[in-house]
Amino acid sequence: MGLWVPKLRAEYIIEGALYQEALDYARRSRAYTSDRHDFHSGGLDNKQQKMLEGKLGEKAFKLFLQDNGIRFEEDHSSYEERDEYDFLLQGSGLRLRVDVKTRTEEFHIRTLELVEQTISHPKELYVSARLYRERNAVRLLGWFTREDLLTQGKIENQGYLDNYVMYDRQLRPMESLARRCRRYFPL
Repeated sequence: MGLWVPKLRAEYIIEGALYQEALDYARRSRAYTSDRHDFHSGGLDNKQQKMLEGKLGEKAFKLFLQDNGIRFEEDHSSYEERDEYDFLLQGSGLRLRVDVKTRTEEFHIRTLELVEQTISHPKELYVSARLYRERNAVRLLGWFTREDLLTQGKIENQGYLDNYVMYDRQLRPMESLARRCRRYFPL
């Protein structure tokens, strides 16, 4: 048996059934998306668009997990309620909740998590994703742990609520996440 090598794509193209799943969820959830956690203007149509963008990032991470033979549970909570995770990784005595954070602009160079949410609904792992809307392509930028966020992240407020901020230079490479997950959560 040879040495296992992580399978990483430069971009994950979200199409077909995966795209339809994301779109259906965004359509159903738009009226339930919280105003408190939505700092994007534009009403229900924009809430639907932002939810779709986030779901496309999640679908890319799902492909990453599948490509690397990693066992996972995808969130299937109702669109009417807050999710506790985007993905759950369980095994080897570990239980890790994963939150995928998707951004859409080239000038976005940081990943945000509300301080309030970090306390009230903590996740153990965060994955940063960049969506290229024009072609439904997602690049997984890197990842960090809750501990990284609390010890390395800065609290910033850009006119909204306080957010922990992790800059791109602080992200860990996706290859290292694939290796860790494959060790603890193999299929």
